[in-house]
Amino acid sequence: MAQLILLEMILLQNIYGVHTILDEMVFGGQVVETSSSEIMKAVEEISKLEAASNAITLIPKPASGWRSR
Repeated sequence: MAQLILLEMILLQNIYGVHTILDEMVFGGQVVETSSSEIMKAVEEISKLEAASNAITLIPKPASGWRSR
């Protein structure tokens, strides 16, 4: 029972990761991938892309003094 509660807590803390893995396994209600190594490759690639996109700043820094005119 304690192991089940611990597993549930881990899943809830990592719900985004769970959704990412399920998205790689299921498409349109059909299981499209069952190979754990292929799924993990895709998840790692997604993580790399997310890290790269988080490093990009979409809002430019304000130009100094533009409001003082």
